[in-house]
Amino acid sequence: MKKKKYECCFCSKEIVSDTVDVTALIVITNFDKSEKKQEVQQLFCHILCLKEKLPTTVPLYGLTSEKTNI
Repeated sequence: MKKKKYECCFCSKEIVSDTVDVTALIVITNFDKSEKKQEVQQLFCHILCLKEKLPTTVPLYGLTSEKTNI
């Protein structure tokens, strides 16, 4: 099976799909409005890039699991 390639929305570097590192962010504008007014976009990033951007008060579930090994 061919590996998919993704670009990190934070650092612009490639993310190869054969690693645990492919992280998807779902962005929904107008979240508190009706679905007709919402726009949805999926972005990809390295899990460590996301972790570096978030304050320590925002937990990232799964980062301590054996699956991520981070």
